Amino acid sequence: MTRGDVSRRWLGKRAVIVALVAAGVASGLAAVVFHLLVELAQLVMIDRALGLTGPWRPVVLIALPATVAGFLVWFVRRFVPSAEGVGLARLRRAYAGDPDLVGPRATASTLALTPISLGSGAPLGPEGPIVVIASGVSMFVAKLFRLPRKMRRGMIPVGTAAGIAAIFNAPMTGVVFAMEEVLGSAGRGVLGGTIIAAVAGAVVQRVFLGGRPILPAAAAEWTDVRELVGFAILGILAGVLSGFAIRATLWLRKSLKNREVSPVAQAVAGGAMVGAIGTFIPSVFSVGYTTTSRFLHGDGDLLFSATALAGKLIAFIAATATGLLGGTFAPSLFLGAALGSTVGGAMQGWLNAETVQPAAYALVGMGAVFGGMLRSPLASALIVFELTGDYELILPLMLAIALSVFISSRLAPKTLTEDQLEREGFERIRTGDPLSGLTVSDVMTRTLVVIRPSMTFREAIETIGAARHREYPVVDDEDRFVGVLRSAAIIEAISRGEVDQTVERSIAVPSVIARPAQPLLSFLTLMSKEGTDRAPVVDASDRLAGFVSPSDVIRARMRVRPDEDEELGLLG
Repeated sequence: MTRGDVSRRWLGKRAVIVALVAAGVASGLAAVVFHLLVELAQLVMIDRALGLTGPWRPVVLIALPATVAGFLVWFVRRFVPSAEGVGLARLRRAYAGDPDLVGPRATASTLALTPISLGSGAPLGPEGPIVVIASGVSMFVAKLFRLPRKMRRGMIPVGTAAGIAAIFNAPMTGVVFAMEEVLGSAGRGVLGGTIIAAVAGAVVQRVFLGGRPILPAAAAEWTDVRELVGFAILGILAGVLSGFAIRATLWLRKSLKNREVSPVAQAVAGGAMVGAIGTFIPSVFSVGYTTTSRFLHGDGDLLFSATALAGKLIAFIAATATGLLGGTFAPSLFLGAALGSTVGGAMQGWLNAETVQPAAYALVGMGAVFGGMLRSPLASALIVFELTGDYELILPLMLAIALSVFISSRLAPKTLTEDQLEREGFERIRTGDPLSGLTVSDVMTRTLVVIRPSMTFREAIETIGAARHREYPVVDDEDRFVGVLRSAAIIEAISRGEVDQTVERSIAVPSVIARPAQPLLSFLTLMSKEGTDRAPVVDASDRLAGFVSPSDVIRARMRVRPDEDEELGLLG
């Protein structure tokens, strides 16, 4: 290697480090702004509704989340479908090679719409959306710094770590969470990048929030060895609760799909149920950090804790199953703190001891349910330590988390994130497969015969000419994808003598629609699950980009493309 090569490599490393710091700062600022928007939306909507008196109060409390939820689901499905679903699932897919899921459009819509959802009372959290926003911001920064395209996906865990660090003033939790939830492994380059960005995000948090975490907690301790029984019971209950929450959510979601309830109607029903519960238990509304913090400080009696736990659990299941916008991070912290506070209150009565601190049980419960819901045991332990700055609870915390994760994984083998990934046909890339690393755009056919809805069957036949395909894509006058016209429909029209009728009524909606940047292996898996072997490819503007058929896949199979993914390798 020449002196010039060494110099260029050193300058390249410096550029990446500067980009990482900039991404961490920008992600931290985005997280702070997002939380301010959530607080403003809550103040304008649900807080005002809770302040009402008289017979209109329950009507408004039920109508507000129902109306907002229905509108947001309609808007997202119509204009920004890439913003649907669990935020962590979107991150995993984006990291696997579908960056449009955290592109500017998806990032901006998440930033604008999620505060409205949470402000209307949706009993979910901001952390999942925040890591999506922070990851999108990080990728945008990488683009500004003109980092190589093959390095940009490494900015997704970078943004995740910075976003979590900026929320909780917990940089190590951010790093570990990014590793457990996004990467699944820790390459040297990506690990170094996430640490740099997490530190930068935490610095931003200190500058704008004075080092005060958004979810404050006090240190707690335990002194009686008999309390280990209580902590073990808490871990078991946390596992049962988190496993039940996942299974109930998946069951309700499947039931609604089998009954063919429209997504908008589902959201309206879910929002109405949340409003009905919140009318009697107001603490279930929105993020719930204030109530969670009360539990972490030992406030609230046994009845309040148990009531809040039951109400939030039912509201969370209804909201998540029906597609309300928000994350699962904050609800798991709320449920864990409420469960721990309930068990701690019961332990006080059993031991008849003033030394039993319900706050200690709330902290342990928070980590246990978080671990059981997201299956991130290291991050769930670290967040308790970084929130309190105290390691007195390390033994009961590790015991409870281990029990919770074990029991929850037996009751519900898949997390909510994993279920969404499976429904979307996602699989982690298998590097030994020649198709690994390829996207849909790498194999799709771009020269297509297209049909217009206003055409008659006679005109469609003339347009098709000598082409022989099972399906032909249909686009409107602005080239937006509408559906497909199947050859079987053309043959039927000819047999009935209806060739002069328009094709509009015969347009079918394909079971699978691909995105250009979608990983090819996950796309093929999804087609297999849906029982089809071909699909149109539509870009982020809903315009037809191409079509994938078995012949396209066969041609791609004959090629082998070397892996070009370096993932911030300049830091390795």
